[in-house]
Amino acid sequence: MEHQNSVKEPWKRLLWIEQDYPDNYTDPDFIELITKLRYKGKNAKPSSSSSVKEIRDNLFNFYCKALNTFFIYISFTFIHQYKVDPIPLTVGMTIIALCLTSAASDNRRILNLKSSLVITFAMLTLSPVLKSLSKTTASDSIWTFAFWLTVAYLNSMSTSIDSPPLNVSTNLLLAIVTVLASRLDSTTHVFCFLLGCIQMNIILPNFVRLSNKYMSIFTHICVYGFVTTKLDWTYTLLLGAWAIFYIFLLPQWFVYWQTYYRGYESTLSRVWEAQKPILE
Repeated sequence: MEHQNSVKEPWKRLLWIEQDYPDNYTDPDFIELITKLRYKGKNAKPSSSSSVKEIRDNLFNFYCKALNTFFIYISFTFIHQYKVDPIPLTVGMTIIALCLTSAASDNRRILNLKSSLVITFAMLTLSPVLKSLSKTTASDSIWTFAFWLTVAYLNSMSTSIDSPPLNVSTNLLLAIVTVLASRLDSTTHVFCFLLGCIQMNIILPNFVRLSNKYMSIFTHICVYGFVTTKLDWTYTLLLGAWAIFYIFLLPQWFVYWQTYYRGYESTLSRVWEAQKPILE
């Protein structure tokens, strides 16, 4: 009887029960299982080309959203530094938005458009206030604040093509344009700048996918042309090299990591405990 009582229960791969083994105990069978899983992960078959294409499409969609964000700074530069009249461009964009609205039959898009119009008229009311906002703040502080808001805005955007914009992204976008609008000279410029940014980054993506072939070509011409004209060819080459790495090389590396490393790690995590714990 004493011998039977001294026999230990077999070790189990369960974390939520107390066992007659020390915390640093390693079962031989478990080591053998881990070794098999390691070799299984190394010999795993690569993912199909469809997975690479899906990841590339999502990354390209995010890349187009990032390029579209450049329009905020392009518009601001032309209005603030080069004193370009923003009214003709704003009127043209408004006409395009209205044409797209009349051609749309999606209730969700119409609802998003109504929300955007409410924001636009609120901005119209607040334009005199925004014009004088932060006038006592140094411009360097404004540029720094706008830069970090842009970084947060890009991090809040989803890479999925079908994912709608989050409220956090919309609020960060409004914060960016509000901060930059405080540097403009007149109330009219403030309103046109706000309306243009809202149309390009909120209203237009509701009707046209930014990764669309024609939309993407237009965005690339505008952004890369602006960078080349106002900065230098060096910045254009750097931006192009980063885009090639991001769109073509990064998806391949990501799928390779998912196939040979992430799959092995997720398999290891499942052997520690059951998928559905049994509570007694």
